[in-house]
Amino acid sequence: MMFFIRKRYGKNRNVFELISKHLELSEKAAEKVMNEFVIKHERHSIESIATEVDILEKHGDELIAEIVKTISQSAIPITMYGDFSIFTDIIDDILDELYFIAQEVNRGRKAGLDTNPIVLEIYSDLASMTSVAKMAITKLKELVIISLKDIKKAENLSHEVDMLEDRVDELRNTVIDKIYSPRKKLDPLALYHLIELAKAIDRFVDACKDASHVLMSIVTAVIR
Repeated sequence: MMFFIRKRYGKNRNVFELISKHLELSEKAAEKVMNEFVIKHERHSIESIATEVDILEKHGDELIAEIVKTISQSAIPITMYGDFSIFTDIIDDILDELYFIAQEVNRGRKAGLDTNPIVLEIYSDLASMTSVAKMAITKLKELVIISLKDIKKAENLSHEVDMLEDRVDELRNTVIDKIYSPRKKLDPLALYHLIELAKAIDRFVDACKDASHVLMSIVTAVIR
């Protein structure tokens, strides 16, 4: 059965290769965001990282356009266009959220929010969240690569993405509790800034989970 699938959809392999390349951009962006969280008092380095993520996001937009064009010219059944469109939008959301995070950290540091040691402490927690969320991107990329080759392994990878998303949820709740702790002295701007960052990390790992589910739906439809 999987031999038949590979033979029938082999011409569409370029679509999956392009999607994998897009997820590689998200991996790189996540790594840069982690560095942005942990750097201390190096304004130039922080601004450089934000600029680098901006470049990755623009490259991602170009790849999305290429993916959409490739899908429209491929042998994918018309009934699957909707699912592929949803999937493409979701993976684009991952990189968009990472772009937002990189710019928001840069804005917060420019505003001097990192002079508060509590903000730096929570930045470290957010870096840990991002590290786990980055693993979800990696697993999703592996899922894209293996999806039409080994359905069992694809199912396992999708489950791993789910577990990583659950772990990020737990970390997010811990971070939010710390932000709201009466022992943590944060001004309203810092409070808003940190909560938005925690929510954005949560959103992009949620997008990883959603993308894995949509992809498994596509693969299942192909098998049937």
